[in-house]
Amino acid sequence: MITRPEVLKARIGSAFSKIPKWFTCEVVVPFVITRLALLLVGWLGFRLLPLPVAFPSAWEIGPDSNRHAVVDHISPTSHPWVNMLSRWDAVWYVEIARDGYRYDPGFPSNAAFFPLYPLLIRAIHALLLLPANDYWWLVIAIALSNVALLIGLTYLRALLAMDFDEYPAPRTITYLLIFPTTFFFSGAYSESLFLALTVAAFYYARSNRWLLACILAEYLHERNFSLRKVGWNITAFALIPAALFAFALYLKLKFGSWTVMLDVQRIWERHLMWPWHPLAWFLRHAPPLSPEHHDKLDFGFLLILLGAAIAGLRRLRISYSAYIWTAVVFFSCWGMLGSIPRFDLVIFPLFIVLALIGARSRAFHLGYVVASSMLAALFMVMHSQWNWVA
Repeated sequence: MITRPEVLKARIGSAFSKIPKWFTCEVVVPFVITRLALLLVGWLGFRLLPLPVAFPSAWEIGPDSNRHAVVDHISPTSHPWVNMLSRWDAVWYVEIARDGYRYDPGFPSNAAFFPLYPLLIRAIHALLLLPANDYWWLVIAIALSNVALLIGLTYLRALLAMDFDEYPAPRTITYLLIFPTTFFFSGAYSESLFLALTVAAFYYARSNRWLLACILAEYLHERNFSLRKVGWNITAFALIPAALFAFALYLKLKFGSWTVMLDVQRIWERHLMWPWHPLAWFLRHAPPLSPEHHDKLDFGFLLILLGAAIAGLRRLRISYSAYIWTAVVFFSCWGMLGSIPRFDLVIFPLFIVLALIGARSRAFHLGYVVASSMLAALFMVMHSQWNWVA
């Protein structure tokens, strides 16, 4: 006689047997290894390498599960696993999720941040009926980021399978997960969600379910292009500006201005300009690299992206090249070079190019793995203890 536990066990076993082997080996395993390594590095940093905290507004989750000001050093015992992943912009996202948007003209405001990530945090928090303290808001944000990263990696593997043989996919995912600023993917930041949505959009476009697929994949690469293939997919293209317009309209109705997003960005010295203006400032005034001044580091990561864009002209699809070149131009025109090491994370064609180069050069592969892993460990220690990275 078959008992109920045996039936349940059989069903669970059947469900796991249907999971593709590539998902386990090429997505889950590198994800788990790199995330655990980051947590270990952050924890060892708290214990063995405490850094002085100079940021005046630094905070940490205390024993009562709420935020408290940091005094000199980070506490190594008070919720270390959450604290190390909850720095800088994390407070803005949690504030939006819990209290909504606010706008103070002339001062930094959370209206600079888009709503999807905090909206999902709020929805999950309400659905699970969690306590209202800061600890649980941050736990939800961190969990959401890591789930989104897994989804993004899965879509990336599926997308690569459409365009390449098997060999670039594992290497691309590994290079992405050990990139120097990879810890942002697992923290209370929206980079993981951005990556998942971007790669998923490319995947469905490549599957002929989006206008971009019809224009780039079909028209540019097939001779038998037909307007009939576009169909109702052309209406989906309008969702991109419509979503941005809806957010701008919401801010207009709430704060009385169409330019709230742009006005807030100017507080952080971000506004559109010709790309040679930031370059000229950098060449004339960039201070030496130090814990307080990262301009040369930011510029270096822009050069990495530019180099990949050039190398990708003969290696990538036109749509991938268009994406990476758009990123290069936008980052160069956005008023300042700060945060580019973090922005590079979501430009997935960068890692495809690096993986293709690494597949042909063992020296490049070993150099990238060693250098990137070491920088990732260093940046994780710095970021987790309120030292600015990107």
